[in-house]
Amino acid sequence: MSEIKIACIGDSITFGYEIEETQKWTTLLSEELNVEVVNCGINGDTTAGMLSRFDAILDLHKPTHVIITGGTNDLWFGLKDELIISNIQTMINHAEYLGVVGVVGIPTSCFNLIEINFIGEDFVECIRNFQNQLVNYSLEKELAYIDFSIGLDAKHFFEDGLHPNNNGQKIMSEIAKKILRKIL
Repeated sequence: MSEIKIACIGDSITFGYEIEETQKWTTLLSEELNVEVVNCGINGDTTAGMLSRFDAILDLHKPTHVIITGGTNDLWFGLKDELIISNIQTMINHAEYLGVVGVVGIPTSCFNLIEINFIGEDFVECIRNFQNQLVNYSLEKELAYIDFSIGLDAKHFFEDGLHPNNNGQKIMSEIAKKILRKIL
């Protein structure tokens, strides 16, 4: 088998907003698993943006596995779960076609209890509903997934309640490591 290489595509949760490189969950994961992990997260990205650059990322980095974590920014703009999941499934399909193992990342929760999205919906509730929909979809389609919301509470986030802090990054790395050890 070829050497394992993991690409992580997503938004600021994947990128590690306001986190030093050495403390990002992707860096910690790389060190823990002793494999190359490429962080392809972009602050503010949507699943449509991720989809538009997906094939180029796979072509450039040639990973054996890809973790796809997105939807938070889509939800902030008021996009519906079905569209977001469709974009994620398209990336999973592209990965599979190219012989890359796709893993769905369930986004972290939001602890900013007053956040309203672009179209006036309760953002926290939108994320909670989407997390449930994406877990159920992954189970139904028998897709490997990592639920990054497990074990995280408000103290693991910056003041914005959305972006995991250093302690949150450690927990995310541990969650990913546990699941990936079963997959790898």
